[in-house]
Amino acid sequence: MQLLRRGHKFEYRDHRGVDQQGVVDVWVSKAGDRAVLVLRGLPHPEAQAQADKALLTLTHTCLPYLLRPDARLGVLVLRPRGDEDAKARALVLPLSA
Repeated sequence: MQLLRRGHKFEYRDHRGVDQQGVVDVWVSKAGDRAVLVLRGLPHPEAQAQADKALLTLTHTCLPYLLRPDARLGVLVLRPRGDEDAKARALVLPLSA
């Protein structure tokens, strides 16, 4: 996997109609047939719904320009740490793999 974009900032409208900001890292395989998105900076409450809306926005804005149309997509959502000693946790979106 190769890093295609790092720290790409984007805006999206969440499931409650509030404008939010997030950051995405885009990784692709050498052949371009697989891609992994790592979403960061999304609000922690209702992370699944936030991530779904963020992915929908990315699908209509920048991903068509970065990825092949037939690329298999995996999505990881990094949750913020609760404190300094906690491990970072990730949420894997269903239907993204």
